Amino acid sequence: MNVLFLTSTFPRFAGDQQAPFVLEQARAWRAKRPLDKLFVLAPHDAGAERRETLDGIEIRRFRYMPSDKQQTLAYPAILPNIRQNPWRIFQVLPFLWAQYAAAKSIARETEIDLVYAHWVMPQGLVALALDRFCRLPYVLQNHSSDLSVFTKFGLPGRHMARAVLQRAGIFFCVNSEQKTFAESLLPDIRCHVLPMGVSLDLARAVKDQSLQDAKYAVATISRLSKKKGIQHLIDAAEVLAKNGQVFPLGIAGDGEDAEELRTRPTHADVHFTGFLSGTEKAEFFGHSFAMAFPSVNAAGDVEGMPVALLEALTSGKPTIASKATNIELLPEWPEIREDVELLEDPSDTMAFAQAIERTLNLTPTQAQARSERLRRAMGGVTWDRLIEKYLRVIDNFSSGR
Repeated sequence: MNVLFLTSTFPRFAGDQQAPFVLEQARAWRAKRPLDKLFVLAPHDAGAERRETLDGIEIRRFRYMPSDKQQTLAYPAILPNIRQNPWRIFQVLPFLWAQYAAAKSIARETEIDLVYAHWVMPQGLVALALDRFCRLPYVLQNHSSDLSVFTKFGLPGRHMARAVLQRAGIFFCVNSEQKTFAESLLPDIRCHVLPMGVSLDLARAVKDQSLQDAKYAVATISRLSKKKGIQHLIDAAEVLAKNGQVFPLGIAGDGEDAEELRTRPTHADVHFTGFLSGTEKAEFFGHSFAMAFPSVNAAGDVEGMPVALLEALTSGKPTIASKATNIELLPEWPEIREDVELLEDPSDTMAFAQAIERTLNLTPTQAQARSERLRRAMGGVTWDRLIEKYLRVIDNFSSGR
């Protein structure tokens, strides 16, 4: 099978801060099906190769504006970029056309059997055009609030969303709330709820860390943006520090709010590491006793299911997570709910501080037991096992055609 992945964000070079889950999914697919030929089509950016091969996967990057300096829509993420500068919305149409033209060119070169579109907006629109004009069937993957973007355009937007969903051979969601929303638009949609996976290498590399030996008592890793709620984590650490409970807090990542967040702590012992990937990322998890993910709804920009949260759970780290991470929608939630500190509202600083306090008061025996239960419950979300579930659904669709 020849498969073309469409995406609007993708690592541009080694050590890039862009989330690598599309690449990791493609790698897991090829590990299971080495005879399948996989292509990834992503937007180009300054410093990125137009064409390269990674682990046997052909990466193509399309230009959507005349110069590198003008290409400011895609990276680090489309919605935050448009919010930062609303004029960037005028790059959307060139982006859609350029990705469609590039995908069509790849289809001419190679007989593509299936298009796999990550994000309903904008890749769903490109996949719909490829289906209508090139007769290429497509699979659709929803990640966060991309489907709801259509509803901001009233009835025409809802009509377009239904068209994209209706023509999709398969619709994957990373949580059940996305499925419910999709069903409100198209009741008979064929929908499957599966998260993005976790690298098995990372899960194996991260070891338990006692609180006494940990470099970071509590840590988080994410894009430093409003919806990640990192400001609330710092505020909770500040409350504890003012009460004499100072602990090392590690914050890994980069993003549009990095500068503002670095100026926030005054009493807490906060360490900003910058963006980490690969071995450095595994070491960061390994040096941390507990992990916190205080996501919030930021003006409609919401989480789907943070991969870093899954990485923490799979690594057996004592975890603090907000409801906005959608952790309660995990199939494994009934098994892990007693081992996770769940935050109703991360902006409730006192409640957040108390959750941190309870986590840091775990005895070594309690922490070890918690880690073992989390690893056992979450073992199915590593890519080597999760990709089999994706492929089973795709095989059923392909054979049915």
